[in-house]
Amino acid sequence: MNMSSAGTPKAMRNMNEMLILNRIIAGGPQSRADLSRETGLSKPTISSAVTQLIGRGLVQETGRAENAQGRKATLLEFNRKCYYVIGADLGATRIRMSLADMGGEICHYKQLAMPADHLAEPEFQAFLVQGLEGLLAEAGLHWDSIQAAAFGIPGVVNPADGEVSELVLPLRGREAALKLANLAQLLPVPVVTENDVNLAALAEYTLSGAEKNRSLLYFSIGEGTGGGLIIGGEIYRGLGGGAGELANVVLSAGRLEDILSAGGLKQLASRIAAAQQNVEADSLLARPGVSAEQIFNEARSGNVLAESVLDAYCRLLAEALGSICAVIAPDRAVLGGGIGGNGDLLLHRLEAELAQLQRKPQLSVSGRGDKDVVLGAIQIALQAAFRRIRGQ
Repeated sequence: MNMSSAGTPKAMRNMNEMLILNRIIAGGPQSRADLSRETGLSKPTISSAVTQLIGRGLVQETGRAENAQGRKATLLEFNRKCYYVIGADLGATRIRMSLADMGGEICHYKQLAMPADHLAEPEFQAFLVQGLEGLLAEAGLHWDSIQAAAFGIPGVVNPADGEVSELVLPLRGREAALKLANLAQLLPVPVVTENDVNLAALAEYTLSGAEKNRSLLYFSIGEGTGGGLIIGGEIYRGLGGGAGELANVVLSAGRLEDILSAGGLKQLASRIAAAQQNVEADSLLARPGVSAEQIFNEARSGNVLAESVLDAYCRLLAEALGSICAVIAPDRAVLGGGIGGNGDLLLHRLEAELAQLQRKPQLSVSGRGDKDVVLGAIQIALQAAFRRIRGQ
């Protein structure tokens, strides 16, 4: 809003409407009298603004409650279905996308296989748009119902300009296609991009009901490794968006990602199996093709060799967490990803390994499985959507 229009009747009406809308969003169902009392605006002003908000579909009447005089007063609430947002996780092997209402509730969700890396940039972008339009069609919605879209990207996203670098290996070469400026040109709504693990951390922080002043480290471990840090309720991105890029941290046994990723776990299993005496030649863990999932399943079935592999793995994981926590000292450390999600086998081992840590964070595993990034994307899409609705 420019200064010349700030005092016009129309500008004042818009300001009043947004003041009332913010009160309703923050305070839940309220009567017109409640709003007049809380905002100091006159009842005619409240009535006029509410009529406009109802006409725009942002507010709806719901139920009745007794007021101070014992009469029934109509309550007003924010219409969470007035608009929707899109949250998407552009993963190394699959794309997860969802529609959510303005209350953050997922209304529709789907997965697509990430197209092969030889697909040219225009074809990849067309594939992405087609997937999003398919999501809308399946939900019976059109772009005019969408206020914003957010994408989680498995690489460094520069907060200054949305440029993308250091993508995970399967997506290398798609940096230009995934930068903010290019994604924004594809869609008729505001677009936001963010590192995927940062979004997972935001989802865990926002949806876990934790105290808002607590800090959180989200440590994702799977085919690769990454970290997301929340401080004071905000994503900490660091210089050029590089905070949380843990892959190159050096442990006693080598580079963190080489040691703790799925590939590192498999190599560890192979070495331990080869070193063990009296191990049957056909032991699953001694085979070159063993997967991280099979190692965990073997441990759950009581395989002693698999359990010893996880003991050794958790010593390395504890070393990594101890080093990271010595620098940032988070209140909570949450494990996620294909490996990190195996809390039943990892947490008690980590607790034992970290028992002597002077400032040991509360340890947990994300309970949202593979939807962490999507849920975080919804959170930042909602922020963009509310800015748009408020005209900011």
